[in-house]
Amino acid sequence: MIGFPNSMRSFDEDAGTVRFSGYDGVMEVRFLLEAPALERIAKLERSPDTDYLGAFDRHREQIDAAAIRAYKRSKKPVIRLSIADF
Repeated sequence: MIGFPNSMRSFDEDAGTVRFSGYDGVMEVRFLLEAPALERIAKLERSPDTDYLGAFDRHREQIDAAAIRAYKRSKKPVIRLSIADF
């Protein structure tokens, strides 16, 4: 079972993703949440001042649930989450 004991996350403006990690035992699994997916679930409008990390934190439970479902499907060490995952 994958867990998210580390609350660290970062926004990669160039890639347009929020990066965060989960752990399956001792194995780290990296997740890349696409900005359009976060914009949709948080009802954000894209602008230079958009607070992606704040929106991520407010919707963390929903994002973690989507990450768990995606990991169960693929078991890959890097998983990209898109609008389709929500």
